[in-house]
Amino acid sequence: MNAIRRFARGYVWLVETFGILSMAVVAFIAVLQVVFRYVIGASLYWSEELMRYLTIWSVFGVAGLAYSRGEMLGFTVLVDAMPRLPRQMVKLAVRIVIVVFLTVIAWYGFDFAWRTHNDLATALRISMFWVHLSIPVGCVLMAIHVIAQQFLPEPEPQSEHIAFHSGEALE
Repeated sequence: MNAIRRFARGYVWLVETFGILSMAVVAFIAVLQVVFRYVIGASLYWSEELMRYLTIWSVFGVAGLAYSRGEMLGFTVLVDAMPRLPRQMVKLAVRIVIVVFLTVIAWYGFDFAWRTHNDLATALRISMFWVHLSIPVGCVLMAIHVIAQQFLPEPEPQSEHIAFHSGEALE
């Protein structure tokens, strides 16, 4: 069990580091592009394309981790109000549908990526296969997270107080 925990921690560290570094690179390139365009007077023709592709990879790369942490948008009021057994059955059914959907998207995403492997990105001149591969990779990673959620202990629901007025937020 310790090996699994170490692997999981390493995986989480890797995904978080990838997400942070890729967004840091995007921010750096954006600043660099502004400096080059408005200070130096020479635009970096490749910057927008690189920022776009890094953002795509970052989103697909960290989406599974966001799912596991409960950071995805969801409407769970009715499910959370159910007794334990029906709630578990509904969550299992939803997870099965999600995994099937992600599998289909991963399958067709890889097919699409392969069909575009001879196409080159306009500015970066890299194969579009590497850009489009983010879709099946992200879907497979998220499917692993969805499957893992089924076997992990269910956390206790936490009640959240949402401030609707600025006065409440200061209290």
